Amino acid sequence: MNFVVNRKPILFLTAGLLLGLLLFSCSSTRQSYQTKDLIEFLTIDPGQSTTLPVCDIFFAKSYNLKFKSNNNIALNYSSIANELKLTPADGFTGLSYIHFRNGNEAMILPVIVKSKTEVIFQCAVDEPDVNVFVMGNFNNWSRNSTPMTDDDGDGIFTQSVFLDDGIYEYQFVIGKREIYDPENPVKVDNGFGYFNSLRHVQSANRDSIPKLYFLPNHDNTTIRLAVDRKSEINDITVTALIDNELYPQENIQIDDHEIIVDLNQANRNSETSTMRIVSTYKNLPGNVLTVWLKNGQPVTNKVTFQWQDAIIYSLMIDRFANGDQKNDRPIDHPELNRRANFQGGDFAGITGKIESGYFNDIGVNTLWISPVNKTTDKAWQEWPEPYRYYSGYHGYWPVSPDETEPRFGTMDEFIKLVETAHRYDLKILLDFVSNHVHIEHPYYQEHRDWFGTYDLPDGTQNIRRWDEYRLTTWFDTFLASFDYENSANAVEAMTNNAFWWMNETGIDGFRHDATKHVPYSFWRSLTLKIKSEADPNRPLASYQIGETFGGDDLIKSYVNNGMLESQFNANQYFILRRLFTDPNGDLSELKIAIDKALEVYGYNNLMGNIIGSHDQIRIMGLLEGDITLAENGVERAFREPAIEVNEYSTYLKEQILFCYLMTVPGVPIVFYGDEFGMTGASDPDNRRMMRFDDDLSEFETKQLEAFTQLTNLRNKYSCLRRGDYLNLYTDTNMMVYSRGDTQNRLIILINKSENPNEVSICLPAWLEGRTLESLIGNKQYRISDKKVTLRTPGLAYDVLLVR
Repeated sequence: MNFVVNRKPILFLTAGLLLGLLLFSCSSTRQSYQTKDLIEFLTIDPGQSTTLPVCDIFFAKSYNLKFKSNNNIALNYSSIANELKLTPADGFTGLSYIHFRNGNEAMILPVIVKSKTEVIFQCAVDEPDVNVFVMGNFNNWSRNSTPMTDDDGDGIFTQSVFLDDGIYEYQFVIGKREIYDPENPVKVDNGFGYFNSLRHVQSANRDSIPKLYFLPNHDNTTIRLAVDRKSEINDITVTALIDNELYPQENIQIDDHEIIVDLNQANRNSETSTMRIVSTYKNLPGNVLTVWLKNGQPVTNKVTFQWQDAIIYSLMIDRFANGDQKNDRPIDHPELNRRANFQGGDFAGITGKIESGYFNDIGVNTLWISPVNKTTDKAWQEWPEPYRYYSGYHGYWPVSPDETEPRFGTMDEFIKLVETAHRYDLKILLDFVSNHVHIEHPYYQEHRDWFGTYDLPDGTQNIRRWDEYRLTTWFDTFLASFDYENSANAVEAMTNNAFWWMNETGIDGFRHDATKHVPYSFWRSLTLKIKSEADPNRPLASYQIGETFGGDDLIKSYVNNGMLESQFNANQYFILRRLFTDPNGDLSELKIAIDKALEVYGYNNLMGNIIGSHDQIRIMGLLEGDITLAENGVERAFREPAIEVNEYSTYLKEQILFCYLMTVPGVPIVFYGDEFGMTGASDPDNRRMMRFDDDLSEFETKQLEAFTQLTNLRNKYSCLRRGDYLNLYTDTNMMVYSRGDTQNRLIILINKSENPNEVSICLPAWLEGRTLESLIGNKQYRISDKKVTLRTPGLAYDVLLVR
């Protein structure tokens, strides 16, 4: 897979010209254009209006829109701003299809008006004249956006909040104090030496909503589905979309036992089309099943790669492999710890590992490469205590827009890396830093008006105030944050720069650093450039994944057709690591978190699932118990002796997490070294030099084999990448769930207890009489009377094929 390299200068435009380009990004014109974007199910709140740019719904080179009136949702379209305002009718919740045309192309916008539950927070306060607030992951931990009031003066402050189903962590803010809820006995360690209170919200009608599940069927002329329902079959409606149009209803048959979708009117051409199927009860939608079709038939593993098929491997260039010792040049500074200095990894080392077959052998197919820009030659002292010195070995301190870091290699060597990866069927995502540059960067030196300042009017400093000043905060005194909201030229220069790197090197997409600290306008501008100007001969649409820590609503707000394809599923990760490091952690919380993610991000989402990253304590350090979430991981990173793994049980715990990562909906992301059980505290100890082959212990070698077995299963069975999700059983220590598609159905079992476990579970009638065959060991089970008894040793997992 080779692309023509065309090196062009990086340009920025005047504010007036940029304004014109930004208006074009969502402008309405009189030309028609065939839409390639799949219009996602749009979720909006009840009882209020939602306005959004049409380019967030779908991209077109031009817009000429006409909307048909809708009984459930009032529509107001502005052709000048190219914005759509949606106002649900009073009392309406559920799914409604909005019909519209862009030129001569008929399309459907599926809209779900959410049903929310009222949650009342109460806090007793005996302090006079004090402001009280509630904050949590439902308001992105804002300390002042959700005030509580004591209208009757009884000392009980109250606030009512309408929330989606899910698990919410929260605290009360009383003056300058932050406390957990003393009246709520359920609380969790928040990783900062304190606790958050925990609240589970579930709507009353949740169990009435029907769900659809695939019945494996090798007759490629139909799709067969089972329906899980508690309501009469006559009260259920099933509809389907093929790409962005409604599929003819006469091709959908419903009876007591199954739903059959006849594919005789599906697109019968060589291009891939997408069918989505959903059931509703009194307008309330269940899960959305997705089927990719080619030549009008469900696709198999032999079709072209889709991003749902990705297994992403995250590596840090300086810490991965040293392929050219001639470019080794650590920084000489008396107070710079070796852990925070350059250690010799480079492009040549990564290319060599690609050619050795390492990535193909372990089953990953996409590499996320840390930033490649030239970085500072000096050690810099961090702003907060204890004022340590660091180098820019990690790549997140760029000092040049278009040069690679010489210690990593030349631009030609990086392009060779990308081309080599493509020859080995590997995709490349480049980590791009858009939020800030190092103060040595020419953009900061020559265009100070593109940047804000870290001095605030009240005399305090706007440094690392992540949520309070989300779009302007500086990461350190020497890392200048762009002020994109007040500098159109900065937006133009940096989006041009990102697109230049894609066009220059042939990369397949980006991992975007610090996404939530960059405004939506930046992402819309960049995505417009990629979709409208990228080489049309590229065999694969680009993939952009962002990094945001915050509530699900904030994370999701960046994920749409106008901005990013994905973000990290950070909230699920935080729940996962807490449950697996706490012997009393209840996997029922994980079940709720998975359900929440499916509702927020969709059932075939591209969200990145993680069990570790370069910004977090290594999962093995937590599982071993060498460090806890309540400890300061950075301080532990600099203490001797270094953390090591001594218990075999720690490897078994990580294997369970591997199983989770490779079998739940979403895109798995693996941090380098996790595949064999590398340990460490926080940065920089979580970024140790990578080890291979004879440098691995016996336990580490076995761990790598277990990891590879699971990646091979994910690559072999498409239901693990594109299938449905059905939870079958969950208790404190065990979880049993199923993934299925038109080809196969698997049942996955995990047991986080150190003790053997046995559980008898009830199964849907459509699994009656089937045999379950282990793909991990040599076990077999028989389903009888809609039940099966599963047995597992302690700290174990299994993947069972339904036959």
